[in-house]
Amino acid sequence: MPEPDDRPARILVYGSCVARDTVEFAESAGVDLVGYIARQSLLSAGSDASEHLPRELGVPSKFQARMIRADFAGTLLERLATDGTETDAIIWDLADERHGVHRFADSSFVTRSIDTIKADAVVEAVDAAEHLAFGTDEHFALWSQRVEAFEQFLREHDLLDRLVVLEVPWAVRTTEGKPSPWSMGVRAKDANALYRRYYDLLRRRGHRMVTLRDDQVLADPSHRWGLAPFHYSPDAYREILRQLREEHGLTTLRPAE
Repeated sequence: MPEPDDRPARILVYGSCVARDTVEFAESAGVDLVGYIARQSLLSAGSDASEHLPRELGVPSKFQARMIRADFAGTLLERLATDGTETDAIIWDLADERHGVHRFADSSFVTRSIDTIKADAVVEAVDAAEHLAFGTDEHFALWSQRVEAFEQFLREHDLLDRLVVLEVPWAVRTTEGKPSPWSMGVRAKDANALYRRYYDLLRRRGHRMVTLRDDQVLADPSHRWGLAPFHYSPDAYREILRQLREEHGLTTLRPAE
C-alpha cells in the first residue's frame, strides 16, 4: 500500500451503501473518490451477459442505467485494472450480494440488485434465468471460488494489499430503540447469520478487515437515504473511519463534523 502523506486518501469504492456512505461522511478535503463500482456481485465480475440486456431499460436515472449495464457487462475487473492503480485503498462492502444473482443458461451471471428488480424490462429478461439466493450453499461455493480468482487478479495488478473489507452487520435496532425494518423480506438478524461465513472466509484468507460488532450499529431514521438496517447512525461511520485511519493507514479520513 502507498505510504500515507498529507494529500487526500485516494479511495475506490467497490460495493454500495456501507462504503459509499462512509466516504460521504468523511471530510471532503481528506478523501479523493477515484471510482465507485456499485450493484455488482463478485459472481458477475468478468461474466459478460450483455446479450441478455434489454435495449430499453426503463429506469428513472442515468446512474441506475449505468450500473445495470456495467453489471450485465461484468466490468468490475476492467474498472479495477484501470482505476485501481491510482488508489491508496479499495474499500469493499458486501451489501450488493444480499439479493443473490441470476445465472443464465450460458453460465453468465448478473446481480439481482435493488435496481434490476425495479426495472420491468430487466425483470422480464432475467425471468428465464436461475436465481441463486444469497446465503445458500451453492451461492457460497461459487462465490468462494470467485474469491480465489479475484485475489489472483488483484495480486497480478498489485492491488491485493490495497483492499479493505468492511464487515459491518445490519442493525437490529434503530436509534429510537425500535426493531429495524426488514429489507426485501429479510430481517437484520437473519441477514447477519447469512453473511457470517462470507466474512469468515475473507478473514481466513488474510484480507484486511474493518469490523464492527452488533452493538456498534444502529439504523438511523434520519439517514439521507431513508431507514434501512444498513443505513447507520453517525457513530458507526465514525468507527469505520477510525479503523481506516488507525489500523489501515488512511490518515486523512476523518469525520466531516
